[in-house]
Amino acid sequence: MEAEKVYSVLIAEDEVPARELLVDYLLTRRELKLSGLARTGEEALRQMTERNFDLALLDIRLPRLTGLEVLGRLKKPPSVIFTTAYESYALRAFDFGAVDYLLKPFGVDRFNRSIDKFLATRDLSARDAPESGFTVREGGRMHILPYQEIIYVTSHGKNTVIHMVSGDREAPVLLKDVEQRLPSGMFARIHKQHIVNVRYISWIEYLIGGQYLAFLNDEDESSLTVGRKYAPLLKARLGMD
Repeated sequence: MEAEKVYSVLIAEDEVPARELLVDYLLTRRELKLSGLARTGEEALRQMTERNFDLALLDIRLPRLTGLEVLGRLKKPPSVIFTTAYESYALRAFDFGAVDYLLKPFGVDRFNRSIDKFLATRDLSARDAPESGFTVREGGRMHILPYQEIIYVTSHGKNTVIHMVSGDREAPVLLKDVEQRLPSGMFARIHKQHIVNVRYISWIEYLIGGQYLAFLNDEDESSLTVGRKYAPLLKARLGMD
């Protein structure tokens, strides 16, 4: 039996309670190994320059250098999950290709969802899947749909409809499985039936009952319902209060 892969993790956090909490949560995951601790941005940069980490749990507002400045100085940064108490940094965090964004305070369940996203991206890489697009099988052919041309995807029974700049494609896969295969830095689940490329969102509008409508800047000027449970994270990603 092949040994289970264990990923090395750097925690960069200057606040003691938050750092200890991250350590405690990390130690509950057998797939992860704590390989480094940093209290400032300079320490984080030095450690990531001197050795390779698979994942960094990186506070955005670190002393001396911010987490964003640290990533900007690295030629080959590891996968990153940002942590911060400030929603206003969310959109910039995902612009850096973050696996996820943990808004403080967060619990172990939210932490584990972020780690599961990281593991899903590593599993995708291990299968040598193309980094440039989503693959769809049609007959004996595999088609690659460029991520940047995917506007949004919707659930259609046991299939998923992929709405693209060039037209719609239907894939024989459940929406939850599509979500695991899309880069989280580019796409967001906004409803039980919708995943959207956040770069196509023009604005969102509040509806009664805690829901929102997301208006897209595609050719059809599409609008999608944002579910109540998904609205806070989407607002954080868009830098909204």
